[in-house]
Amino acid sequence: MANLTPLFRQCVTIIQTEHPSFKEPSQKTASQFRLNDTFIKECHQLLKCLLEMKKLATSIESQYLNDDDLEMTEAEKDDFDTEYRLQFQKYIQKFQLLESYEIDRQKLVNENLLKKQSNVLLNLFHSSSDKDNVKRLDKKTLQSLHQTNNNFRLGVLQSLSLLIGIVSSKFTSMQEERLSLQRKFDALNLNFPLNHDQSTSASSPLPSMTNIPSSAISMTVSESGPVETTHEEVKNYEETMSILTQQQIQLLESEHEELLNDKNEQLKKIEMINKSILDIVSIQTELSSHLQIQSQNINTVLDNQDDIELNIKAGNKQLQRAQRSAGKTARLTTYLAIIFGILILFLDYIS
Repeated sequence: MANLTPLFRQCVTIIQTEHPSFKEPSQKTASQFRLNDTFIKECHQLLKCLLEMKKLATSIESQYLNDDDLEMTEAEKDDFDTEYRLQFQKYIQKFQLLESYEIDRQKLVNENLLKKQSNVLLNLFHSSSDKDNVKRLDKKTLQSLHQTNNNFRLGVLQSLSLLIGIVSSKFTSMQEERLSLQRKFDALNLNFPLNHDQSTSASSPLPSMTNIPSSAISMTVSESGPVETTHEEVKNYEETMSILTQQQIQLLESEHEELLNDKNEQLKKIEMINKSILDIVSIQTELSSHLQIQSQNINTVLDNQDDIELNIKAGNKQLQRAQRSAGKTARLTTYLAIIFGILILFLDYIS
């Protein structure tokens, strides 16, 4: 954004030349509108910390989502998740403290303004050098001053709340992507040995030693020499299969099917667990967004409540004025009726 301060100074100079009576507010006059607390300073520090956390998440995202353990191991990623989450929770607690302080301060200001106890406000939120200047302000100006300060501070809190939501969504999206990558990687690792077992078992099924007769065992031991060619391997396989009975082959096939079914069930369970984890993460994200929306709605309700209180107060004043004017009109009408009655009686008496 361009620096518009020189242009603003030129406009002020033009106004001063055209209107000599115009005077620029001095620092002494402007200081009376400042509150003597560290709210803005604390919010600025929190803003810097949140921006640093966002910058950190952006800078480490490529290493965090990379499957290569040379850049960042799984243990380091877990440690980063824990430390990042704990630090972010501290900043959220600080934001909640600032928010509760500001709500209590605005409540105190509104109560004292309505009760016309402005001295308490001077002692709490203004320095001793500014009290004389603030005392010269009328009530309407003082209300406008505090209303402007309240709106500005609520805007600061809303900005911090939006930034907290952005940082939270960024970190949550990184975790979701990491979980999805882990799920795909685990699925590949589980499918590879499963396919390998299927190919080896289909090409050379091995009989169970408990069900093979002793003659077959002796034959396999006697022919267990080194196999030199593929033809000999095929021949040995055919001889082994010829020794096995149909019942033994069926038994091996049933065992193989049971193993496949067990591994398929394990895969389904792992997929269900990963799906549950992703659902939990998505629910957490939705909860954080709902909490953010609720905080904004609460701030809006508080603003509307302040406006309603001011409107009710103005309406009560108008009603009191209307009642006074109505009372005066009624008394005037009564007096006129009495005077006219006496005048009529007097005229009747004369005639």
